[in-house]
Amino acid sequence: MISKEAAAQDIKPKAKLLERTVVKPRSRRKAREAWTGLCYALPALALLLLFRYWPLLFGMWMSLWKWGYVPERFIGLDNYTRIFTEDLVVQDPTVGFQLGPVGQGFIVTIFYAIGTIPLTLLLSFFVAYVLFHITKGRTLLRVLFFLPYITSQVAAAIVFKWIFHPSVGLANWAVRYMGGTPQQWLTDPDPIMIKLLQSLGGHWPSSIPTVFAGPTWALGVIILFSIWSSLGFQIVVFLSGLTQIPHDLTESARIDGARTWHTIRYITLPLLSPTWFLLLIVSVIGAFESFNAFYVFSGGEGGPLGSTMSLPLYIFRSFYVYGQVGYASAVSMVLFVLLLGLTWLQLRYGEKKVHYMH
Repeated sequence: MISKEAAAQDIKPKAKLLERTVVKPRSRRKAREAWTGLCYALPALALLLLFRYWPLLFGMWMSLWKWGYVPERFIGLDNYTRIFTEDLVVQDPTVGFQLGPVGQGFIVTIFYAIGTIPLTLLLSFFVAYVLFHITKGRTLLRVLFFLPYITSQVAAAIVFKWIFHPSVGLANWAVRYMGGTPQQWLTDPDPIMIKLLQSLGGHWPSSIPTVFAGPTWALGVIILFSIWSSLGFQIVVFLSGLTQIPHDLTESARIDGARTWHTIRYITLPLLSPTWFLLLIVSVIGAFESFNAFYVFSGGEGGPLGSTMSLPLYIFRSFYVYGQVGYASAVSMVLFVLLLGLTWLQLRYGEKKVHYMH
């Protein structure tokens, strides 16, 4: 008779052999599937590398050169030194410190972001909430609100320029009809705050640069246009988020006597926080990268007196108008780092207040 120990020793090699024969086909199958998936993803990865990461790396390399229309010589960090020592803040012997072109572009972009992001988010949420709860004409209204987003920004901006034309525009016609004074909407260089102080009999302190007096009428028109054109996209995203909220929660709250405001505050807004968070990040990036509206409304000049010279428009003019390719690349890298930092701050501190449904 065969002992138990001998039987066990005889079984172990057979088990190992069986395990090897099973594991090898499985590992080969997984490797084959991985390579197949990689082959399917290669076209998309190639496009991503070619049109996303390679321009970023090449822009970094160009920013280290004195580069006109052709590369001239390697200058290291001189372009960045120029940005932070000459073009961010400049010292005038008569009036003291003043903002340079990069500093002014940064302030204009900040004004634009402050003017567009909060208003667009609030308006889009309000419209989406109303559209979500109506029954008649819902589809038609959604299409009408979404149309500006898919309309060519350049064509729409030209129409807006005609609306705010000082002589034949509808805006001044409405102002005259209400008994007001027609405005030079796109050519008046005075900020709105200075005009308001002057109408009240005051004046702006001479020690403070006028760029801090807020946007001009021209920048206000650009802000209005941007809100109009981007509202539809955010409405659609908010509608998508509202459909994910369980109807039982809001219905139970109404049965318990909760008013509409309490339902929005304690149920809708917390459960929509991921949507708010997403749109906030996208809106901040979009505001700092906005170019089309600034270019069309100012004719590519950034006027009047640089009041619509955003950072992307300044980069464009440095690159294409003045031929300072290396310097424009350096400014774009500074803008990239700024956006990267803002996005990281939002992810680091904003996500703590986001409530995800499980």
